[in-house]
Amino acid sequence: MAKKTRRSNSGPAPSKWQRVQAPRGDISRLLDPKAQVVEAADGSWFVQHIAAVNALKTYTCPECHRPIRPGLAHLVIWREDHLFGQQRAIEERRHWHSNCWKGRRFR
Repeated sequence: MAKKTRRSNSGPAPSKWQRVQAPRGDISRLLDPKAQVVEAADGSWFVQHIAAVNALKTYTCPECHRPIRPGLAHLVIWREDHLFGQQRAIEERRHWHSNCWKGRRFR
């Protein structure tokens, strides 16, 4: 009996060494530092670093009003001492360019 060969329109089937491996869990989120509390003239803020690998969407920086594009490391900021509580603070969090946060103008 003749051995069957697999055919496709794109050539022979890849060997087990050429097959694309299923992506494994990305642990970079676990390696990112936790949000830190930063005291400033305008109150207390949680500051969370977002690694470039985890930056998947486009956001607008509230300081310079320019886009923060996917793949760009940046910061997520929310009030630690929000008048209406922690849940409201999280809902109002904003994504900032790191340099914009460092040089921000206090309002």
